[in-house]
Amino acid sequence: MWHLPLIAAVISACGQVLLKYAMVKHGQIDFSFRGLISLFTEPRLLFALSLYAAALLMWLHVLSKVSLSTAYPMLAITYVIVPLLSLVFFGDRIQQPQIIGIFLVMVGVAMIGKTA
Repeated sequence: MWHLPLIAAVISACGQVLLKYAMVKHGQIDFSFRGLISLFTEPRLLFALSLYAAALLMWLHVLSKVSLSTAYPMLAITYVIVPLLSLVFFGDRIQQPQIIGIFLVMVGVAMIGKTA
């Protein structure tokens, strides 16, 4: 069952990257009525929100199967996935402190997964 929280985390991380992509393409938010209509009819944003909804459904499934004390810390894997996807898709740089942090998160998630 330890794999279920990881699946939810991967879906959530992909949703986060798609949210960023949607906002890069859409541009700055105009908080007028017209601007908000434009934002919420942006196809990329709608797709990203749909993916987030799928992640939520997966998370609810996880909560029905796995203890919260095991599942929730495993969501930390998003702190590994998002920077790596940001590097690939947006050219973000990953600094040495981030690399160390990513490594530590991976170790922590592996330890939790092993005991699950």
